[in-house]
Amino acid sequence: MDAALLRRVEQQRVAMLYGNASAVSTSAILMAALMVIIAWPQVPGLNIFGWCVGVVLVQAAGQWLAFAYRRAANAQTEPRTWGMRLANVAFIGGFVWGSAAFVLVGHSQSLTLALISACLASRTTISIMTHAYFPPALHSFAVPVFGLLAVRYVFEGGYGNAALGVLWIAVLGYVLLFVERQARAVAAQIRLRCENEELVDELKRQNALAEQARVRAEEASRSKSRFFAAANHDLRQPLHSLGLFATALRNGSEGRAGIKLVDQILLCTESLEQLFDNLLDISRLDAGQVEVKRQAVPVNAVFDRLRSTFLVPAQEKGLTLRLRRSDAVMNTDSTLLFRMLSNLVSNALRYTTEGGVLVGCRKRGKKLVFEVWDTGMGIPAEQHERIFEEFYQLNNPERDRTRGLGLGLATVRRISNLLEHPLTLRSIPGRGSRFSIEVPVADPERPQSVSATIEQKVPNLLRGKLILVIDDEASVRLGMQSLLESWGCGCVTAMDAPEALTTLGDRVPDFILADLRLRGEDTGIEAIKALRAQLGESIPAVLISGDTAPEQLRKVSAAGLTIMHKPLKAVRLRALLNHEFARAAGAAQRAAAAPAKANA
Repeated sequence: MDAALLRRVEQQRVAMLYGNASAVSTSAILMAALMVIIAWPQVPGLNIFGWCVGVVLVQAAGQWLAFAYRRAANAQTEPRTWGMRLANVAFIGGFVWGSAAFVLVGHSQSLTLALISACLASRTTISIMTHAYFPPALHSFAVPVFGLLAVRYVFEGGYGNAALGVLWIAVLGYVLLFVERQARAVAAQIRLRCENEELVDELKRQNALAEQARVRAEEASRSKSRFFAAANHDLRQPLHSLGLFATALRNGSEGRAGIKLVDQILLCTESLEQLFDNLLDISRLDAGQVEVKRQAVPVNAVFDRLRSTFLVPAQEKGLTLRLRRSDAVMNTDSTLLFRMLSNLVSNALRYTTEGGVLVGCRKRGKKLVFEVWDTGMGIPAEQHERIFEEFYQLNNPERDRTRGLGLGLATVRRISNLLEHPLTLRSIPGRGSRFSIEVPVADPERPQSVSATIEQKVPNLLRGKLILVIDDEASVRLGMQSLLESWGCGCVTAMDAPEALTTLGDRVPDFILADLRLRGEDTGIEAIKALRAQLGESIPAVLISGDTAPEQLRKVSAAGLTIMHKPLKAVRLRALLNHEFARAAGAAQRAAAAPAKANA
């Protein structure tokens, strides 16, 4: 036991000793009163008075010492000193109480002596209960009491009295032995309590440090997210403009060399767009902006999409792609599940140089287990968790972009958690890997949903339409205007809603394209609300932004608007506008046909 712990144990023992001072005094006064009653008819009153004065003085000294201890500045630093002071008072008290065997008992008063002896033994027993925490104090009291009792019996004369005197010495020895053991037990309990308190204090300190570390980590994560969102937005802006200019330039190019050069520019922008789209997926998943639409989906419908997507890339690498078809029906979101499986198959093809990839589905009770097997390089066991981290890749220190971005498996893990489809991995380095996804079986009575993609020729409905573009970046406004005008649209651009109203005059736009972040504190959400309030609530509008921050996505969702993320491909923008105008035209036709049906 170290010195600090020994000091704490000593402090506790002495504190307990002084804590019982009041109880000892009360019991002592009561015991003294009983002994006076016993001795009153047998001895002179002066003896009784003198003995009582001695008892009162000893008890008063003990109370005064307890009072001084509670107010002493060195009570905690010098506990042994204070304990010995009370032991000295107890030693004097032992002589005062032990003298009762002489002062309160006359010669040949055997019965009175026996009664007084019993009272003194009871008084010592009380001291055992209150002074055992600090053995010197009890020793100082018990030795004089039992010693004087033994002497008195010896003085009485006779073999029996001498034997009783020896018996009291034996009792004293037993009391001292018992007190020593009791003191060790008390010290052990105090030491254990002190050690537990130290452990609790250390645990609190560690918890406080852990809490501080957690707060710092969360703040660092928030700072990283804010920085990433800002950088993401700022990087998307020029890329978006570049894509718009490149597409407009290609539409106006006539020479083969010029078209080839523009195609290379578009290829570079598409590579950057892929990176931003992957980052956007993760941001949307983290923001809770991905809506899960569970339905009964045939396994083969998902397998057909996988085959059409990856069969040609597998053949180009000289690999086999096998899908074991199944007639089972599952309950899941087919789009999100396909995203998980496509990421796993894409990774498997990317890291497999010979052999192939097998995708299968087996039924286990009320679950369907999708498995993606490959004969690639395998994944060491210590890397099984790290591969699901963003931007982490095995065996790609040069960051070759043809081998992916390190975001596919991070997306898979997030979708797995969102769908509550457990994801497991088994792998043997040098032989291959197997990823498994558990999906619940669908209720056979529920209608099945088979997704089909219908390709159709969509007429160009953009010609002659007036599109309003609101963006605080001049390059974006110019690029968007060049692109829209190349499609035969009219285009009005503005930095904010007031400028748009001024530029439009009496015209009403057919569609509004607004950036989410405008100059200052303005947003595209507020601009669209202001324009609709002035020009009509039915004007269709879409937000375009490079911001992927979760809080911004939640604001857009709360406003009931659609957002498209920069860099926006021209073909997607054109498809969006065609779709909106076709929907509006269909609604107008149905509205016109309704009165005719009513008249008929």
